[in-house]
Amino acid sequence: MQRATKAFNLPLLLAPFISRLGSTLYLFGLNWFVVQATGNAALLGVIQAIGGVVLFSGDLLCGVVVDNFNRKRIVVSAELLSVLGCLACAWWLDPLHITAAPLVTLTVILDVGLAFSLPAAKAMIPELITLAGRQRFNAVSNTLIDLADICAPLLGGGLLALHWLNLRGFLLLNGTSFLLSFLLYLSIRYQRPTGESSQLGVKESLLTGWHYVWQRPKLIEVIVLGGLINVLYAAVRLVLPYDVNHLYGGDSARYSYLLVMLALGGILGGVRLTLARQEPHRRQNYADLTLAAGALLVAGLWANYWVLLVASGLFGFCYSCFEIRAITITQNLTAPDYLGRMFGILFLAIDAFQPLGSFVFGFVTDWVANRTLVIIGGLLVLGLALINHWYQRLIQSRRLTK
Repeated sequence: MQRATKAFNLPLLLAPFISRLGSTLYLFGLNWFVVQATGNAALLGVIQAIGGVVLFSGDLLCGVVVDNFNRKRIVVSAELLSVLGCLACAWWLDPLHITAAPLVTLTVILDVGLAFSLPAAKAMIPELITLAGRQRFNAVSNTLIDLADICAPLLGGGLLALHWLNLRGFLLLNGTSFLLSFLLYLSIRYQRPTGESSQLGVKESLLTGWHYVWQRPKLIEVIVLGGLINVLYAAVRLVLPYDVNHLYGGDSARYSYLLVMLALGGILGGVRLTLARQEPHRRQNYADLTLAAGALLVAGLWANYWVLLVASGLFGFCYSCFEIRAITITQNLTAPDYLGRMFGILFLAIDAFQPLGSFVFGFVTDWVANRTLVIIGGLLVLGLALINHWYQRLIQSRRLTK
C-alpha cells in the first residue's frame, strides 16, 4: 500500500466543493425553470425518482469497481463523464420548450458519475492523508460542502434576478464546475495500492466485502446509524416547508432562513471537529444524535418559529458531526482493499431507505403537521437505544465465544 505522508491535500479538498457548488446551483435553476415552464412539480418528481433508482443501482456495484481498479482513474472518469453529459444535454435542451428527455438523460449521467466518484474519493483519503489528519480533513471537506449549499441558492437567486441565464446557462455552469473538479483530481499524485481484491471477480468481491463488514460490529453500527439519521434528515426537510406554509404565514424568506440555519449548523459542526484533537469514538455519535432528537422533540411540542429555527441549527450541527465522524471511523477501521465496498454499503444504506422515508413522512406530515417532529425525535431516540443494545449484545456474545 502507498503510505499516507501528508495531513492535507488541497486538490482532494477543493474538487468535491467545486462540483457540489455547480450541482447545487444547477438543481436550483432546474427547480425554478421546470416549475415555471410546466406549472407544477410533477416532472421534478419523476427526475428525482429516476435519480434515486440510478444511485441505488450504482451503490450496489461501485464498491467492487473502486476496490478492483485505480481509484483516481475512477474519479477522473466520473467527472469527465459529467462534463460531457452537461455539454451534450446543454446542446440538446431547448430552454424555451423544456422537455423531460434531456433532463432525465442528464440526471442518469450525473448520478452514475456520483455513485462511483464519491466512494472512490472517500477511499483515496486514507491513502493520501495521515491517520492524525483524517478527521480534520473530513471536517474541513464537509464544512466546504455545507458552505456550497448556502452559497448556491444565493448565487442562483442573484443570477435569476439579473435575467442573464436560462436553464442552459445553469447547465453549462454545472459542466464548468465538473471540468474544474476533473482538473483538480487529475493533478493529484496517486499510485494504486496493490492488494488481493484486484484478483477477485465481481461476485466473489461482493461476497467477501459483505462478509468483511459483517465480522466488524463497529462498521455495521456506523452503517445502521447512517441509514437511520439520513431517513430522519429527509423527514425533517419535509416538515420545514410544511410548517412555514401552514403555521408561519407561507413566507418564503422564513423557509430560506430555516435552510440557512440547517447549513450553518453543519458548518459549525465541521468547525468543531476541525478543532477537535481526540480520535473519533462511537459514544460521541450517540451523544450528538441524542441532542438532535431532543431539539426535534422540543420543536415538535412547542410550535414556535424561533424554536424551530434554533432546532434546525442544532439538528444540522449534530448531523454534520455524526457524518464527519462516521466517515473518519469507517476510514480508520477498514482495510484499504475493502474501502470501496465499505463506502458502497454505507451509501447503499442511505440511498435505499431515504426515498421510502420521504414517501412515508410525506403522508405523516399531512396528518399530524408539526407533531411530526415529535415522531421523528422519538424514532431517533428509540433507534439509538435499539442499535446500542444490539451492539453491546453482539460484542458480549463474541467475547463469550472466544
